[in-house]
Amino acid sequence: MARDNDGMAILKQAASNVPAGSRWHDRLRMVLKNERDVGIHLGVFVEPFLEAILDGRKTIESRFALNRTPPFDRVQAGDLILLKRSGGPVVGIAMAGETNSFELDEGTMDSIRDRFAKQLFAEDDEFWSARAEKRYATLIEIDEVTSIETLNVEKRDRRGWVTYCEGRQECLSLSS
Repeated sequence: MARDNDGMAILKQAASNVPAGSRWHDRLRMVLKNERDVGIHLGVFVEPFLEAILDGRKTIESRFALNRTPPFDRVQAGDLILLKRSGGPVVGIAMAGETNSFELDEGTMDSIRDRFAKQLFAEDDEFWSARAEKRYATLIEIDEVTSIETLNVEKRDRRGWVTYCEGRQECLSLSS
């Protein structure tokens, strides 16, 4: 599969920034050699959620939206997720576990809250009321999280999620 330049350049740099001797070293090398076909995503995170992912308190990432925008139906188990601090650098990398995308109604939203609030690090009413009008949700298990040496990424738009390359389709560019 051809990969886009933005995603590959970021992965090359990330490979230099992962801790020496970590599993991520070999994993990224395989992806860079096209020996492993995975999706490549950049998630932008605000606090306290980013720190909660990095220290293992948040094990499922959620994205709620009015429209079917990424990551809705774009992330698969095994995909790579670069963890970017909002307004700052990439500070971590993770692997996507089980993913689910939902069309929301009141019952579905209540079910998501009942089943996943703790793993989402979202047990307060404010989190849920801010998302009450959303129509779509994506839940992504976050596995094998590791902090990396900070990595600056050129990103000037307001998207909270960028899919560079999908494991099942041709790659997408940052500007598409």
